[in-house]
Amino acid sequence: MKTVSFSIWASYLIAILAIIYSAAGLFLSNKSQPERVITPQGEEVTLYARGLYRNDSQFKGGILRGTDAVTLFVAVPSLWMAARKSRRGDVTSKLVLLGIQAFFVYNSASLALGAYWSEMLLVYILCFSLSLYSFIMLFQSIEMPTLVEKIRPTMPYRWIAGFCAFSGLSLLIWVLDIITALIQGKPPAHLDHYHTEITYVLDLAILFPAVYLAAFQLWKRNPQGIRLGALLLIFLVFTGLVVAGQSLVQAMDGIIHTPQEYAAYVIPFILPSLIALGLAFALFRNISQS
Repeated sequence: MKTVSFSIWASYLIAILAIIYSAAGLFLSNKSQPERVITPQGEEVTLYARGLYRNDSQFKGGILRGTDAVTLFVAVPSLWMAARKSRRGDVTSKLVLLGIQAFFVYNSASLALGAYWSEMLLVYILCFSLSLYSFIMLFQSIEMPTLVEKIRPTMPYRWIAGFCAFSGLSLLIWVLDIITALIQGKPPAHLDHYHTEITYVLDLAILFPAVYLAAFQLWKRNPQGIRLGALLLIFLVFTGLVVAGQSLVQAMDGIIHTPQEYAAYVIPFILPSLIALGLAFALFRNISQS
């Protein structure tokens, strides 16, 4: 119970930190003249030149602000409500909180490691640390014997397993990006003045194996897969919202992608998030509350 209590209070702190950095990213509006920089590869990059992300590229600035909008208006309220409900100690509430915390682990890590240096760096680091250790402790607190007792016979193990296997394929677009860059002998498109693309690292090193581990466990009807699958479904719902928010803010900034780019980088993340939402409801309906 002490572990759950720590995760709940950590969630409130995470929410406060996320409000600070996402509001700063969205509403700090000091503008300067657009500046162009030259990368070590000799490519010219236009900086965003506004607010917190003034030193990020024009392409990435909209992505970061779109993510901030979803964080502030959707993820933070969801985290706060999930933390309150988790005080009851039931398995379902803890699984929901676990999935939302997974989003904040990913989000704060992306900002701390992927955004250009800004005044929010220490806030990102603190949020990442709190999110990571709270997530680990909450994951461990969900005891498998208790979860097994709650799972109903009608749990759609293989539907969720099949979806996980299918949705994981969308992450292979990053492998294609990397291989294309290696063949062409130049950095991937839109790497700009960054040293690497943190999304490649997080998605391929952590998310991709987790999705297929969950798919394997769920296909075998292993209850371990329910714990992992539940948090991944919630995470995928937020992923779709974030990608939609990023695309919207980029469009407002005048960055319109080609139909091929939307088909490759936007739709494969938004459509699965809608399916993930339906499967998440199905999963939680098949966990007894008594």
